[in-house]
Amino acid sequence: MAVRYDRQFPGWAEQVREARVWTEEVLATHDGFDIPDDTIASAVLLVSEAVTNSIRYTASGRGGTFGVRLYVGRGRITIEVDDEGCPAGGTLPFLRPLTPMAQFGRGVTLIDYLAASWGPLPAPRTGVVFTVTWDTGTGTAAA
Repeated sequence: MAVRYDRQFPGWAEQVREARVWTEEVLATHDGFDIPDDTIASAVLLVSEAVTNSIRYTASGRGGTFGVRLYVGRGRITIEVDDEGCPAGGTLPFLRPLTPMAQFGRGVTLIDYLAASWGPLPAPRTGVVFTVTWDTGTGTAAA
């Protein structure tokens, strides 16, 4: 059974750091079993990317809020980043083709690479959900 942690944040750019710090603190102090450091680092990086996208591309960054929810279970962390949707009517998170000179567009690529699974939150919610896993037998990341 997974343990749930959640927190709401104002949709300000400074809150990306706060979401990272909160995520790292929760995962590092989770009671019951140790989460490998590399798994915590991956989860924190992906929260940072998802939150940055929420602030940059949704109404969350225009005076709104975003939420981070962690479901921590043995061998897996499922993370949801809720936002307030796109002001222009809504797009879902998607992979962009990367080019060497691109200044944006790497967040979802990192999520795709490091997460065991990911996708948009089910309607009517908006945001992204992803899962980071690790091998409980060896303690190494298995994403």
